[in-house]
Amino acid sequence: MKIIQIDGIKGLITATFIGICLFAGFVIFPGTVAMNLWNKYLAAEYMFPTLNLLQGVLLWAIIAITYCILSKNSFAVSYKDAPPLSDAELDMILNKAKIQSKIKKINTIISKSDRFEKSQTKDKDLHISTPFPIKNDVAKEQKEDEKVSDIK
Repeated sequence: MKIIQIDGIKGLITATFIGICLFAGFVIFPGTVAMNLWNKYLAAEYMFPTLNLLQGVLLWAIIAITYCILSKNSFAVSYKDAPPLSDAELDMILNKAKIQSKIKKINTIISKSDRFEKSQTKDKDLHISTPFPIKNDVAKEQKEDEKVSDIK
């Protein structure tokens, strides 16, 4: 089974960009070519009506579908259902997810270890570096733990 994971806004922007590029490359560009060929040869020489971009895309779709129906070879792309997961495979996937969640927490703690807490005393300001989360972060991590335990 193949899983595509999209993380955050950057992942959504990348996925949207890829989708738009695929749509433009496989739908809009051939539709533009079909529209220009139709307007150049048929509309100019045989007085057929001119086409706009939407009609060019529809013409391209008609050509592509007709080719797929009439071609003797099978279509190059096939879709198959993935076999169902057994309980052992599902448990393995959940365990990997838990491990990745713990690794992510450890990485956030490590990245937060460079933060400085400023505590004021009467004599002078002290800067203390600590790898331990601040009180607000502890509450967030406890909520994340509850979400992970709810998955079970």
